[in-house]
Amino acid sequence: MNHAEIVDLLHRTFRAGVLQRLPKRQAHADIFMALSVVALDPEAFFDETEINLHLSAFLNGIASQDGFSDYVSFRRYLVDFGFLRRASDGAIYRLCPERIAEVLPSTARDIEPTAIFNTVEMEKLARREKFGRQD
Repeated sequence: MNHAEIVDLLHRTFRAGVLQRLPKRQAHADIFMALSVVALDPEAFFDETEINLHLSAFLNGIASQDGFSDYVSFRRYLVDFGFLRRASDGAIYRLCPERIAEVLPSTARDIEPTAIFNTVEMEKLARREKFGRQD
């Protein structure tokens, strides 16, 4: 997918509101997973607390508090699907830039899902105000 297609995917996904779960299509779920870690330093090592804080911040603006905001499960998905590597003792994590490159073109790495979510929410609000709905 290219930059415009990824932005369109995020727009369509966020029209339903905050995420309750990862998208069903694996390719779309991969986009979310790659975007969640692309900002991390590919040369750095991270402990579990650092990864948890990063993922919690990522999910905070786009995920349901009672659903998909479980950053611990999300961290496990990232490991299971190859976006993060975990040391055998589970204490240290490292980004897998090769896996991210499979999913995100370099031109799409600056996409901010939270900004797109906020834009979609503002568009919904503008439509409600235009048509006088009080949802």
